[in-house]
Amino acid sequence: MRRAAILFRGRCAAVFLLGALAMGTTAQAQFSLAVSPPRFELSTKPGERVREVIELTHRDTPTGAYKLKTADWTFRPDASVDFSDELVPGSCRPWVAIERRELSITSGRPYRFRFEVTPPADAPPTECRFAVLIEGQQPATAPGVPVALGARIGVIVYVAVGNVAPVLELVGSSVQTIDGRPTPMLKIRNTGTAHGRLAGFLSGTDAGGTALELQAGTTPIMPGETRDIALAANKPGDTETTVAVRFPITIAGKLEWGKSGSLPINQRFAP
Repeated sequence: MRRAAILFRGRCAAVFLLGALAMGTTAQAQFSLAVSPPRFELSTKPGERVREVIELTHRDTPTGAYKLKTADWTFRPDASVDFSDELVPGSCRPWVAIERRELSITSGRPYRFRFEVTPPADAPPTECRFAVLIEGQQPATAPGVPVALGARIGVIVYVAVGNVAPVLELVGSSVQTIDGRPTPMLKIRNTGTAHGRLAGFLSGTDAGGTALELQAGTTPIMPGETRDIALAANKPGDTETTVAVRFPITIAGKLEWGKSGSLPINQRFAP
């Protein structure tokens, strides 16, 4: 299987991409890069090419020198991501072409970095997943750290090839401690063929009779995976301020997923 090819010139079609991850620690001068947009998703059909642009803005002087490549990745239970330079079984990276592997960007002016994905005409319905990794060519340094650091930014790409979709179902609930605070959790199983995310708000009433609004976390749930999704409690109409929950709490409503899927929720949570 070949590595990602170099992209030829051409206009970009409208595409979707999903998920941006920043790795490493705060660094001095050598790695100051903004990536836009931060999240997309792609959709295409077997035999059809899809193209997109990532805007890269170097925010420091002098000119920034970067290396770019594709990688496979896996999503861990703790919501961290492991990248792999080697092709994993079933990798779709041979379908991917990137514009170039090394890039110099002057400060202030965005660089439009192009990539494209071309599934073969006989590709079965599948969700292709890979990452575009951007790394500084020179190691970055951070205050108080005696060794150089390998800073990088990874843009995670999902490509829905053909008729694939998530199928999410509720299989349990619990209360877990998140950031030192008891938090209601939904256990969600994905029996579909593409990743899915929950969206929407639920209504809740806590032990003191206080009305709350709860929002499900947007962590992706991979095909074949069961994952705990946290519910963040807010005052109704104020989604910016998270409030502490006084248990037990009763929650009801409906969460959306995919193009037309919905998940009715009627749960009581107690630590």
